[in-house]
Amino acid sequence: MPSPRCFAVLLASLLLSPQASKTQVYRNDEFGITVPIPLGVVYCVPSEYQHDHGPVFLLGSPERQACDEIDHQRYVLIFASYNAVEETKKLRDFLKEQCTGVGGGPCRPAPDGLHITGMATKAARVNRSDGWIDIIVVTQAGKPDPAFDPSVPSINYDAGLHTAPQYLEEDLRIFRAVLSTVRLSPTE
Repeated sequence: MPSPRCFAVLLASLLLSPQASKTQVYRNDEFGITVPIPLGVVYCVPSEYQHDHGPVFLLGSPERQACDEIDHQRYVLIFASYNAVEETKKLRDFLKEQCTGVGGGPCRPAPDGLHITGMATKAARVNRSDGWIDIIVVTQAGKPDPAFDPSVPSINYDAGLHTAPQYLEEDLRIFRAVLSTVRLSPTE
């Protein structure tokens, strides 16, 4: 049995290891988003003039200034907004709106197993006319607003992967890691 001193040395070495110091966590108290920032991505920090709706992680080790040209980059995002639009009260309708409004095309079947742990989710794939692929996972959470519909959660969340066909499998691994580690617990 290891001595208490040996245990203390082991614990200190784990806490002080380079790996432990590299793990950063994105937090958004307004929408209740907590997610570790994956290693090897660039976190796009919103400007002071933008409302922070959730994180955007650039893939493929681009430079931070690539955050200004997001449409031409591979990325993973989590976006939260208040659920006040009639068309997005149900998950299936919210997913359809994301496919057509954000992805620019019809919803197609998503890769298997995409979900956010502990949440009811829907997922889809959009093959964009410009060659990009969007993978979309949606969920809802938060205290229902009795002024609208007391059966519907107050916040819509969409998690997305924007990638090119040649990077799909590689980027799906990162997207799955984000989906498995994100925690959504809004206080609203």
